[in-house]
Amino acid sequence: MDTARAALADVMEVSLPSIATSILLATATLLCYVYCCYSLTYWKRRGVPQLKSTQLFFGDFKNGILFRSPPGYHFGDLYRQSPNAPYVGFYIFHKPCLLLKDPEVIKQIFIRDFDKFSDRYFAGSEQKDSTGMINLFGLKNPAWRYLRKRISPLFTRSKLKQMLPFMMDASKPMMEYLKRKVDNGGNVNVVDAQEVNYRYTADLIANVALGFKSDSFNGPDSDYTKNFLQYFHSFKRMFAIFTVFFIPELVRVIGFLVLYDSSYMKKVFWNIFESREKSGEKRGDFIDTLIQLKNSEQDPVYKFEGQNLFSQTGTFFSGLETSSNVSAFTLMELSKNQEFQERARESVLNAVAQHGWTIEGFNEMKYLDLCVSEGLRMHPSVSTLDRYALEDYKIPGTDLVIEKGTPVYISLFGVHRDPQFFERPNEFDPERFSEGNIVSDNYLPFGVGPRQCIGKCKQILLTVSNWGPST
Repeated sequence: MDTARAALADVMEVSLPSIATSILLATATLLCYVYCCYSLTYWKRRGVPQLKSTQLFFGDFKNGILFRSPPGYHFGDLYRQSPNAPYVGFYIFHKPCLLLKDPEVIKQIFIRDFDKFSDRYFAGSEQKDSTGMINLFGLKNPAWRYLRKRISPLFTRSKLKQMLPFMMDASKPMMEYLKRKVDNGGNVNVVDAQEVNYRYTADLIANVALGFKSDSFNGPDSDYTKNFLQYFHSFKRMFAIFTVFFIPELVRVIGFLVLYDSSYMKKVFWNIFESREKSGEKRGDFIDTLIQLKNSEQDPVYKFEGQNLFSQTGTFFSGLETSSNVSAFTLMELSKNQEFQERARESVLNAVAQHGWTIEGFNEMKYLDLCVSEGLRMHPSVSTLDRYALEDYKIPGTDLVIEKGTPVYISLFGVHRDPQFFERPNEFDPERFSEGNIVSDNYLPFGVGPRQCIGKCKQILLTVSNWGPST
């Protein structure tokens, strides 16, 4: 009997803590579940339409998080799930976000009340070793406003006219490469348009922004070419882009693991910068401008020195993939529409015959410009625009208060293919941008408001110059 009691006591001694632990785990799990369910009703509790497919863990962004579809395309899908709403609430994991759809709401937030939404949501300024975020793209106010004022003169048409020879010079290796793709019978081998555009743009950025000549077509194994292209073809890049733009909180914790290692580019930049500064050599490129900015009067809000100087090259680096993709996709659309292709080619030939390869010549390539505009509509270089509320903000004419810190987005894949704004939105038709046609206010390939892309004319010229000599 005593033995049985002792055994029972031993069992109770072992099992009671186990039971208590199980109860605690079950309670914690239940509370976590209840909290998750509650947090995913954030928008519903505020009277905002929210998507019906919200999942407990991923929120509304499962396909984007798992890389089943590009985040930009996924935003377009979210946009189309609520066709009549002026805005729709969604979640990235459990983070409440607001997708804007109504043109008036977009203007109100991005233009009229810009001071309350002046900063981007993404973690640009958190990138501790990056080529490009302590610049116009990633800075927050007031540093952003000061820097834009100082940098704006670099992107005028007169400055582009000065840089055009560098662009044309960078196109020569590309043309030699393409000519080698044509056999003696005039047949053309398959050409990866995106890869060609990547290499051309990489050479162009080296020539204009870094101050040296690069030939990615005849020297694909050079340190510069490999450093650039390997990163843009890596899974790490995909993960970095997603976390920086959509989960910036994570970047602040593990940014050093996922972000671009710019040590090689820094070495190239500083070797050239210091050499040019010492010799006084003038080339008329971006390096010359940075030397001038360094030697000018400085403002405490943003000083042109050290890392800040190098980071200005990121303004050009950001155009590498955007310009390349727009060019590649527009070429794809033209290849499927021979009539438009011939008219664009004729426009180029006539302009060159009259003005040569000059800024004036590019300005006369009217039909090619229509094709690029339509390419930007169907395949925007930046798929989403983002801001976040700097304070609690009530949308005029509504009862909705966007709480401080809430990110707001515009999906360009959504608005650019919305039949409310563009007839036959999935059809490539450059004529919709011809003179006399009214272009929707929701055509936003370079952004909207004071923070729209400073390099608008630069990017168009980059894109057009990709094709120029090929005629």
